[in-house]
Amino acid sequence: MEQGKIESRFIAVAVNKALRDLDMLHLTYSQKSIIGSGGYMPEDVVTVMDIMKSGKWELEKMITHEFPITELEKAIRTAGDVNHALNVTIKFDAEE
Repeated sequence: MEQGKIESRFIAVAVNKALRDLDMLHLTYSQKSIIGSGGYMPEDVVTVMDIMKSGKWELEKMITHEFPITELEKAIRTAGDVNHALNVTIKFDAEE
C-alpha cells in the first residue's frame, strides 16, 4: 500500500480468504482503492498485459499447479486450497 501512488488501485487476485489489516487513514488521504479481481477496469487489463509482455518478471513461477480440462473438478478443488496452491491453470488440448 505504501508503494502505490495517489489514486492507485490495489487488486486482490486469486483465492485469498485471509483477513488483512488496512490503514484506512492512508487509503483515505491518498485516494486509493481496493477491488477484487472481478472488478478489473479496462486500463488495468492493458497494464497487466504490458507487464506480462515485458518479460521483466518470471510470472510462470506463480503457477503452482496445472491440470488438463479433463480434471477440471480437481483443478477447482486445488485452487480453493489456499494453503497448498497459489495459481492453478487448466490446459486445453487443441485436438479435443
